[in-house]
Amino acid sequence: MKASDLFVKALEAEGVEYVFGIPGEENLDLLDSLRNSSIELILTRHEQGAGFMAATYGRLTGKAGVCMSTLGPGATNLVTPAAYAQLGAMPIVMITGQKPVKKSKQGHFQIIDAVDMMRPITKFTKQLVSGNNIPARVREAFRIAEEERPGATHLELPEDVAAEETELPILVKSVVRRPTAEEKGVRFAIEMIEAAKSPLILIGAAANRKLTSKMLREFIDKTGIPFFTTQMGKGVVDERDPLFWATQHFPPTTSCIVLSTRLISSSMWATTWLKSPRFSWATMVGKLSTSISFLPRLTRSTSPSWKSSVTSRTPSGN
Repeated sequence: MKASDLFVKALEAEGVEYVFGIPGEENLDLLDSLRNSSIELILTRHEQGAGFMAATYGRLTGKAGVCMSTLGPGATNLVTPAAYAQLGAMPIVMITGQKPVKKSKQGHFQIIDAVDMMRPITKFTKQLVSGNNIPARVREAFRIAEEERPGATHLELPEDVAAEETELPILVKSVVRRPTAEEKGVRFAIEMIEAAKSPLILIGAAANRKLTSKMLREFIDKTGIPFFTTQMGKGVVDERDPLFWATQHFPPTTSCIVLSTRLISSSMWATTWLKSPRFSWATMVGKLSTSISFLPRLTRSTSPSWKSSVTSRTPSGN
């Protein structure tokens, strides 16, 4: 079996449905293998667009989006999408071509070290130096991209490696399990929320998970706590809800909300507070913020005492 065929079979085993990208001389073998597979190639006008499409696919589905490019300028055009996916916790696997590594056809024409270039902005980056490495490297790239905290991974497939013959079997996809909050931490959070007089829920990027979104919806319905979002938390809970107040990006509105609250319950990762980090809020208002990635079901049978007092201060127009 040709190594590029094995690579595509490994992608199929990972459940890949689409590959976004642009053809080039160095990835012709891979493109030919894709043509005979169940995977649909989405042709884009620019590699950066392919990367953003793959990252958005990853964010919306939770499965790693896949994009591809040729070498040199094509690979460098994936740098911005890689950083975007890494910062936004979006699972993405990037595949770049390369000149033959075992022989030289054109000297150093368009050759850059894409692996070293991608290292600071990805979770994982490797060059495939043999067709026999493909099953393990593809499985590793998808596992690392999808496990918490999700992000970008990169594989470089040189032209001569893609054309090699190999007989290795593909690896079975393993299940990625997300971490569960420690029981004492969850209990402590519940006690803080129940004791709070004017709590708020801040929804951030890490809440963009199917189960977390569902639990947040139940949590808000059960408690009646108002919520606001970061830019990356928009859409996790329907913002047409009367309990929705604002988006963190707009300082005047969010400052009024924060100044009137006693507890900010955050369903996000600390590293996603990109524009307004937690310590700056603490300096401004001296409030307590707790980070909860997985909100529990509450068993409160009656409306909390703070519900009417908090919702009565909802800013007009939100």
